[in-house]
Amino acid sequence: MSRARLFFTQVMGRLKRVPPRKHRFEQATELYLNRWGNLSAKTQASAAPGSIAVLITPWMQTPVPFYSLECAREFARNGKSVTIIWDPVDVFGNASNAWEVGQIERVIAAARTEFPVVSPSQSTAGTQSELSFLPELISENAVQKVRGEIGAQEYLAARPEWEMAMRRHAGCVHALLQKGRFEWLLLPGGVWATSGIYAGVAAELGLSTTTYDSGPGALFLGHDGVAAHFPDIAPVFKRVVATIRQDAGKIRWMAEAARRQLEVRMGGNDEYRLQPVAASSGNAHAWDIVVPLNLRWDSAALCRRYLFKDVTDWLSQLLVWAEAHPTVRMAIRQHPCERLVDFRGADDFSKLVAEHPALEGRVRFISAQEQVNTYDMIAGAKVVLPFTSRVGIEAAILGKPVILAAKCYYSGCGFATNPTSVAEYFAAIERTIDGKSSVSEEARQMALVTYYLAECCLELKTNFTPAPTDFARWASQTPAEIWAREENQDLLDAMLTREPLASIRYRRLAGAARNRSGSATLSATLS
Repeated sequence: MSRARLFFTQVMGRLKRVPPRKHRFEQATELYLNRWGNLSAKTQASAAPGSIAVLITPWMQTPVPFYSLECAREFARNGKSVTIIWDPVDVFGNASNAWEVGQIERVIAAARTEFPVVSPSQSTAGTQSELSFLPELISENAVQKVRGEIGAQEYLAARPEWEMAMRRHAGCVHALLQKGRFEWLLLPGGVWATSGIYAGVAAELGLSTTTYDSGPGALFLGHDGVAAHFPDIAPVFKRVVATIRQDAGKIRWMAEAARRQLEVRMGGNDEYRLQPVAASSGNAHAWDIVVPLNLRWDSAALCRRYLFKDVTDWLSQLLVWAEAHPTVRMAIRQHPCERLVDFRGADDFSKLVAEHPALEGRVRFISAQEQVNTYDMIAGAKVVLPFTSRVGIEAAILGKPVILAAKCYYSGCGFATNPTSVAEYFAAIERTIDGKSSVSEEARQMALVTYYLAECCLELKTNFTPAPTDFARWASQTPAEIWAREENQDLLDAMLTREPLASIRYRRLAGAARNRSGSATLSATLS
């Protein structure tokens, strides 16, 4: 809108000649309030032990709280006792301002007619300094806030009240969940801001959780962990492998699907077009070690540290190790998505490499902007050292040893090496560089199964998400229309039965594969 037109609109608004334009979040609030009033639901008088607790908290003026309420309503329609936890407290910026809180409170007022609503008391904070997860959560939220490790601690030091507020509120949440005796807890996110507090407290209390993460047209669900950390992969993997280990025929269709997906990503033709150029069989790079980095401030990489203090410490120690091994060549690959301005982080790890001039020529930081395909780098490597990147699974499929230093969702899936100390980590690297470690055929099969589960079963393609564009559509649909869809039935089953969504999707896809092949050998593995 031009300045002249904007000025004219503002003047006419003050003169009440044109109605003021409503903020998009106010529009979303009114849309959901209309939906709430037009659709009847079962009324629950008071909170009861053993009920499902659903956290409603501000989420940067997005429809996330309305999505959680919609799930709560469907739980009630299915005969479940539900308690709403309304937590308006701003922790690390989840609530943009008091106005946003006020908009959500309009919906909470309507929700009180159907559900018991409780909130953490601000007068109970007795355990705020005793919760073991808090230091890492606070530190990692600072990383998320500044989009990287560089400057994160300085950011916290300049805002001591933020850390104090998180510790104080964690004590309040602890008292609420300890008293509530809920069956399980539905949370958005699980690692950021207020949601991270609830997930951490619940874990320490032994309270089961389900978290969700989403984007337009897609949703991830995770039981007893952060959805973006893929906590369901390991248990589903174990159940699947227990049935197919001795029968290669049963994994053929999974392996074929996994390889097709890998080929798409290697060619740079996946949904996100991550690789700037396609992989080329004649363009392998001569690196002994390839280090594929995560997008550090993304939820998938938050609170995943294990052997090292942080990624900076990890890379620094790798570089020192490389100095002591003058024949080793190493490439550190920035996540390709960082070539996009919207995803670019604050960290510049190329400066770490520059601090070691003796490594010039044999250690390189390869930026996201360079026209290099990550899989060409892997093709010539002796070992791949990921943080939590799925490239670790792909490397094992391609026959490259993988050594982990972080808490990674595929660490227990039978193909990666998992050292328990820094000394073991570097010893494992040295063994692999010397040719004393390789990837067995069984390990490659395990990587294919893991990749199939992660790529084909984990992400739920659905328009029922809290993304604003999806919300605008489903808010005008009836519950019957929403939940009748196959993918949303699977979502509801996963939440109510506590079975991993990836397991349910695997079973459905296995059935479809059996029907396509006409073979009775592909039985419903997890039934």
